[in-house]
Amino acid sequence: MRLTLTLLSLFCLGYSHLSWSFETVKPETVGLSTERLQRFERLIDNHINDKKIAGAVTLIARKGKIAHLRAAGLADIDKPMKTDSIFRIVSMTKPITSTAIMLLYEQGKLLISDPVSKYIPEFKNQKVVEMLPKGSDFPYKLVPVKRDVTIHDLLTHTSGILYLASTGWFPNDKREQVVSFYRDAGITDGFCRPDESIGDMVKRLAKLPLYAQPGETWEYGLSVDVLGYLVEVVSGQKFDQFVQTEIFDPLKMKDSHFYIPKHKLNRLAADWESDWKGSLTRVTGSLIDGDLALCPNDAYETSGQYLSGGASVLSTAYDYFRFAQMFLNNGELDGVRLLSRKTVELMTATNHSGEHDATLLHSHGWKFGLGFAIQQDRSHNVDSGDKGVFEWAGYYSTRFSINPKEQTVTIFLSQTSPFGAHFGLWDKITALSSSAIAD
Repeated sequence: MRLTLTLLSLFCLGYSHLSWSFETVKPETVGLSTERLQRFERLIDNHINDKKIAGAVTLIARKGKIAHLRAAGLADIDKPMKTDSIFRIVSMTKPITSTAIMLLYEQGKLLISDPVSKYIPEFKNQKVVEMLPKGSDFPYKLVPVKRDVTIHDLLTHTSGILYLASTGWFPNDKREQVVSFYRDAGITDGFCRPDESIGDMVKRLAKLPLYAQPGETWEYGLSVDVLGYLVEVVSGQKFDQFVQTEIFDPLKMKDSHFYIPKHKLNRLAADWESDWKGSLTRVTGSLIDGDLALCPNDAYETSGQYLSGGASVLSTAYDYFRFAQMFLNNGELDGVRLLSRKTVELMTATNHSGEHDATLLHSHGWKFGLGFAIQQDRSHNVDSGDKGVFEWAGYYSTRFSINPKEQTVTIFLSQTSPFGAHFGLWDKITALSSSAIAD
């Protein structure tokens, strides 16, 4: 009778809850304070009550154990957020794509110092835009690259490839000129386009002028979309298939997908537009800021088409914790080694971008490794964190942070636009996560 009731209870919970399992521990067993984590919870609840965000899932783990996993607020209209809600993690896809490249590196199939043109010939003989003085007969000229774009340039965002949206972040005449080439060629920042593959777009992009000479500036852009296609060329597999078999399956990331399966659509959190002053609007459609669009809720119908290395993955807090914990464990999780310790050290080194700082999400003093921003020192980040902390974010207001010194993972998943509105909340999240350490 007891077994029957147990099975019935599991059935009532729904199939989706059978696909994943985890244990949470009392915070004090891993050196965290229950009382101080409650401050963290109140911070999230206050933002929900003030209608700054509709809802969120938050996770804090230490020493490989989850001490806090909590859903709060709404996932959609009249639909509560749940701990297994699925989110468009957008640019949190980039560390996954970078990991795919490093798996190929470990298999001896490429070197990160290789020119991209070795694998994608369209990257040969590239040109760079050089603006001419005001009043010249023509606004710019094209000059040859001093050296070819390398895989390392793509991993570190020093390739000279932009996002179209960068004209709004850091406007200047040169950026506007390069982005105009992108628009004329039909390049986008992440459209789900069933009429073409990511390879089609990358080959067009490769023929367009670069914003800067390779290696000479840090510019966040479509470099990781190029890496996604590079995975296909080198591995001989579709990008999503490679990531599934080489990353998601070994790490048991059972709810991570490039295109969400139809039976999981009911777990997808909606996107909300917020003025951060108490007005929330549920977004309908898939366009954000004109240039960035992700697949709508019927994305399963276009599966296998446009696989963006920079933006396509959907995931859960628990799944991304498993990915993050693999890095804290120096490349291993639950007895499965994904990367070597030396490769993790290589990816998290702070000297990849030289004198250039990764200032899109951070102040000066943050460098960029092979897939994420890394805190170089304390002098430019006085609120929280330690030297060596690495993290990144997604355009729909999702973020993660990994602290090797304290062995912590902090994850915040919301679906809130515009992206920049949540920056202050994230700074408080990392401060309260850090201050919850009590050993």
